[in-house]
Amino acid sequence: MGPKILVCFLSPLQQFDAYARHIPNETVALGKFRADQAAVQSIPTEAPGWVYNKTAADLFRKRIVPDSRFANGNFLVTQGIVKQFGLMPHSDVTRIFDVPNEVMKGFPKLSPFENKRFNTCSLVGNGGILKGSGCGKEIDASEFVFRFNMAPMDEKYLEDIGNKTNLITMNPSMIKYRYRKGKGEESTIDVETLMSDLSAYGDSYLWIWAFLSGKHARSALKAQQALQGNNARNQVILPYPIVTRSILSIWRENGIKAHRLSTGLLLVSFATQVCEEVRLYGFWPFHSDRSNRRLTEHYYDNALPGEVHRMPEEFRQLQRLHDTGVLRLTTHTCQ
Repeated sequence: MGPKILVCFLSPLQQFDAYARHIPNETVALGKFRADQAAVQSIPTEAPGWVYNKTAADLFRKRIVPDSRFANGNFLVTQGIVKQFGLMPHSDVTRIFDVPNEVMKGFPKLSPFENKRFNTCSLVGNGGILKGSGCGKEIDASEFVFRFNMAPMDEKYLEDIGNKTNLITMNPSMIKYRYRKGKGEESTIDVETLMSDLSAYGDSYLWIWAFLSGKHARSALKAQQALQGNNARNQVILPYPIVTRSILSIWRENGIKAHRLSTGLLLVSFATQVCEEVRLYGFWPFHSDRSNRRLTEHYYDNALPGEVHRMPEEFRQLQRLHDTGVLRLTTHTCQ
C-alpha cells in the first residue's frame, strides 16, 4: 500500500474563489505594471545575432544531469529505474515509496526519450508577452514543442502561440481541484473531462511533476491509471525524483533561492537533454515589455503567481544561457 495521505476538499465555488484571489484589481494591476516598467529598465537585452554554441550547450547538459545513469533521455520514471533505485519524494531520497504491482505496470519499460535527440525544440511559456507576438509559425516549425500547465489553445491565440504540441505539463494540484471525484482513498478521476481537455493537445505526452509529496504522487498515479484504463492517446510521463532533486540543487547553487523552481525552468533543464537547439517563447515575468507596453501575467489571463517561485531570478539565468549560446530566448515579436 502507498503512504497514507491527509487531504482536504474544496467545493467548485471555493476552488473558483481560491483562483480569483490571485487576479489583481485594476489598482494592484496598474501598480504591478509601473513597478515592472522600472524593473525592466535594469534588464539588459539579450545578445544580438544569437548563434548556437554546441560546446557550451554540451557542457551545460553534463552539468545539469551529471549522473550518467540518467543521461541520454533516461530521466523519467520507468519500470527498470524503479526496480533498480526505488521511488522516493524528490525532497527526501531516504524515504522510499511502496509501489504496488498494478502501479509499476503503468510505468513505461523504457523512457520514450532514451538516446533521442531532436534538432530543434520550442518551449512555450505562458507569459503575456506572447500576446501579439505573431510567433505561432516559428514555434510550430520546431521538431518538438513543449507547453505548460494545460494552457488554453483557443483559436484566437494560435497566431501567437502556435498549434503544435508534443508535450504538455499539468500540475498535480490541477488534478485535485479539476478532475477528482469523491473523497479520500476512494476518490476517482473524472476521466471524461480530463480526456476532453487533453484533446486540445492531440496525442502529446502528459508530463506531471508527481513526486513532490505522497499527496501529489497519489493524484498523479490515479490520473495515469485512469487514462491508461480508457486507452487515452496521451502517455503520462513522470520525471524521476533523484534527477529533479539534482537539478534543483544546481540551480540553487547558481543563486535561485526560491522555495520551488517553476515547472518552466525544470523543463528547460530536461529539454537540454533531448534537444540540440532549445528555443524559448513566452518566458518573460514582467507586466511591461521593453517598449512600455502593458502586459498581463499570462497570454490568456492576469492571475498572479504564488510566492513559491522567483521568476525574475529564473529569467536572468535564462538570459545568461542565451548570451552564451546554450539556448535561444525570444522576448520580442517574431517576423
